[in-house]
Amino acid sequence: MEAVTTMEALESLIERSKEQTVVLFKHSTRCPISAHADEEMVKVAEDFEPQGIAIGRIFVVENRDVSLACTDMLGIKHESPQVIVLRDGEPAWNESHHAIRYDKLESVLGQ
Repeated sequence: MEAVTTMEALESLIERSKEQTVVLFKHSTRCPISAHADEEMVKVAEDFEPQGIAIGRIFVVENRDVSLACTDMLGIKHESPQVIVLRDGEPAWNESHHAIRYDKLESVLGQ
């Protein structure tokens, strides 16, 4: 799971989603719900990155500008924690908080 700390890195992942599925995970280091979501996302990354799915983690506190730009650029409501699946440069699916679970992402990424 790569850290997305700059606007250039965010734009690059969005562009890459035109060729392959990309998952953006917006993570807050100050939130216990986000800590649990992070555990789920580590498992997702272990299983799906080898299959060619790019996964980026945005730290919402440390990189607030990137976090807010992400949802602005994609036209979706900001949440934290939040997972956004991108296909063809557009959000195909997103969830937040307790809905960030391995089984849900496995279902979406397996499509």
